[in-house]
Amino acid sequence: MPSRRSDHNQTVWQEKMSGYVPPHRRNEAGGATGGSGGGGSLEALMQRQSMGSRGGDRGGGYGDRCGGYGDRGGYSDRGGGGGGDRGRGGGGWNTRANDAFQPGERSSRWELDIFGDPKPMSEKTGINFDKYDDIPVESSGRDCPPAVTDFASLNLPDVVTLNISLSGYAKPTPIQKHTIPISLLGRDLMACAQTGSGKTASFLLPQITRLANIEKPPPGRRATPLSLILSPTRELTIQIYNEARKFCYRSGIRPVVCYGGADIREQLRDLERGCEMLVATPGRLVDLIERARVSVGCISVLTLDEADRMLDMGFEP
Repeated sequence: MPSRRSDHNQTVWQEKMSGYVPPHRRNEAGGATGGSGGGGSLEALMQRQSMGSRGGDRGGGYGDRCGGYGDRGGYSDRGGGGGGDRGRGGGGWNTRANDAFQPGERSSRWELDIFGDPKPMSEKTGINFDKYDDIPVESSGRDCPPAVTDFASLNLPDVVTLNISLSGYAKPTPIQKHTIPISLLGRDLMACAQTGSGKTASFLLPQITRLANIEKPPPGRRATPLSLILSPTRELTIQIYNEARKFCYRSGIRPVVCYGGADIREQLRDLERGCEMLVATPGRLVDLIERARVSVGCISVLTLDEADRMLDMGFEP
């Protein structure tokens, strides 16, 4: 039973059945029915885009293949439906040549740029992860898989295992030991842990592993990511993206970051080069969808980082 020890929590509890109302709209008349203000509804955007994609302005080529991936599961286990909307008319999209994320030989130049100095994670962060082993972790749910003790037990792709080593991880942190096996099964998951505990890697590693087995959409004017990671602030979004670059190195999964307060033209060009994993803030995501430059019809894995903060900012599920 959720705790209701404050007026704020009491309000949220009473309005639960009529829809979430962010704090800045709770004094408005009829606020409980809101859906068009604030950050908008992600599900409504997906529904509108799915309906629009059934029209006749598809450029051909990719069709409805997004809906046929089968058991794709993930953090939210969303179905793929909706199809791909990439226009192929003009051709000449930027290629992925010399891209650090495409399979190929290792490059010391890329590795220095992405991973920095080859130091253990404890030296990079100043955190002694050995002391984390005694931290208790509570798991709830039906048939939760047992925690693992090392990354080798996860049977991750070789390139991902190498990227873990290049990132400075020697062994998984407590949250990684428990959450990665669950996510690899394609089950929904909600996790809470302190800052610096390895949460970002705990949701990135299963995503990359699962996306590696999914057919990739071709690049085009409208990006069709397979994974969407939302976070409330530019700083956190950039932080997640920098971690994604490390684990996606040479994996065939290309991450792209999009956030407000930066030149959108550069972000659009980056999207056109190809995007399997999109890391974005809610406001910029809505902007890109409304510009018809991002399609969410092929999303198979959805991650909300600091979801409670996004709700308070007015971005509705």
